Amino acid sequence: MLLVARASMTGMLVFDYEDEYPQAVAELAGWLRDGKIVAREHVVHGGVADFPETLLMLFDGVNTGKLVLALDGS
Repeated sequence: MLLVARASMTGMLVFDYEDEYPQAVAELAGWLRDGKIVAREHVVHGGVADFPETLLMLFDGVNTGKLVLALDGS
């Protein structure tokens, strides 16, 4: 369809804006602190043996937000 419409497509990579990372991190941290954005994490507490089951949660849609396996201190 691009060819037929004589259109062009230009991509971008986040690395193109590497010089702006510090400003972006500061701004995002402020928004997080002010509650303007919310970080969602689904934390599963367990051990290394729980990794396969926890990983499969990604494909089942069980988790909300970032899926984290918090290793118990044993």
